[in-house]
Amino acid sequence: MFAAMKKLRTGSLIVTGMLFAALAGVSAPLTLPLPPETVQFKPGKGAEIAGAQCVLCHSADYVSIQPALPRAFWQANVQKMREKYGAPLPEPLVAPLVDYLTKTYGKEK
Repeated sequence: MFAAMKKLRTGSLIVTGMLFAALAGVSAPLTLPLPPETVQFKPGKGAEIAGAQCVLCHSADYVSIQPALPRAFWQANVQKMREKYGAPLPEPLVAPLVDYLTKTYGKEK
């Protein structure tokens, strides 16, 4: 019985090794062309922050299709992007970005 288990384990290792060898040949870099940007951030104080930071993860179109929502929405979304999705937005840029998004795409309350 021990010999049968040893053969099974050896066979499993051989198959696993063959699988890894086959996959190693497939590891060439994959290039996916992205469609051209069709929407730009609206001009305004803070647009340069959005243009430099937000588009690292999503297009300007993602922002432009949001309904006109209050400051609390934009504040929560910017915080979510930083804390949950790991957006590399430095803390000192949060308030100016939220100001820009609220004034340009939201509604002041």
